[in-house]
Amino acid sequence: MVQTLTFFACGLFFLTGCSPFSGFQAERKVTIAEVFPQHVSEANSTSKFWLKGGVFSISDGGVIFFVDSMDPSIVYKANLSDYKSMDEFIDLKDWLKSDSSGPLQIDDIWVDREDRLILAESVTGKILRISPDARKLENLADSYDGYRLSKICGLIGSSSGEIFVGSPNSATIYRLNSQEGKLLVLNENLVRPRDFILNEESDRLLVAESNPNRVVVYDLNDSSDAMVWGWNLIQFASSREKPISMVAIDHQGNLLAVISGRGKKLQFFDLKRGKLIHQADLHLPCSRVRAHKGWIYLQTRKGIIRKKIPSFINFK
Repeated sequence: MVQTLTFFACGLFFLTGCSPFSGFQAERKVTIAEVFPQHVSEANSTSKFWLKGGVFSISDGGVIFFVDSMDPSIVYKANLSDYKSMDEFIDLKDWLKSDSSGPLQIDDIWVDREDRLILAESVTGKILRISPDARKLENLADSYDGYRLSKICGLIGSSSGEIFVGSPNSATIYRLNSQEGKLLVLNENLVRPRDFILNEESDRLLVAESNPNRVVVYDLNDSSDAMVWGWNLIQFASSREKPISMVAIDHQGNLLAVISGRGKKLQFFDLKRGKLIHQADLHLPCSRVRAHKGWIYLQTRKGIIRKKIPSFINFK
């Protein structure tokens, strides 16, 4: 990912509406640079994989955790290699009590490197960490400055124990030190997050934001206690191309897959070359994208599906 973020000054001007920022430069609208191969039919290669679930996350070991589409207080898990054999992982109703606001609602989930599930529940406003055997539940945070955390959209963490939580309603990204129980605001500028990517070095956070339609970068090394300004990595030229979800599909973080266009477009960006290398229409509106071993996993209204990452996309 470090490589991803060192070429901007000379490379990103090739992207559609991209605006490389090395401070606070004025945005520039430029021409699309598209590198589309002729054999694009591979992008439509969809497997028979299907899970009746909502928000989901995939561990490094290939275990998928997903929220029940009918009861968003329950999380199931399954191995991607044997996804039809699923187990209930946790039912929050056994641990938490709802209030007059309504039934419990899991907004977002993420699996850390120790296979612990981090989830955000919006009725109680809690950020919870659950052990791999689901026998231990920790409340990492539930309020900021005396106010309960509300709708969460975007949840990711680092190997050091930092967790980033997005609140689009308050245009805020929270930075949670889970070791010290300290919750801070990351962003100096207003940003309405939809999804996050954190590089392997945990020093750069990419944020997908709708309205304005862009991918923003935050340098995390500036300070762990102070708010920082973000700068634009990708500025989508069309108001209809709202980035909804994104994922890095290679270990270096140079290849980015983004769901945009009201959830019906999948775009692949080569960040190192500063190019949009492929885009495909999706048959169903999708709200989340994740990747694992050559496959793209997509959350639709009907369930979770997957598509093969086209072989012409180079994984260097």
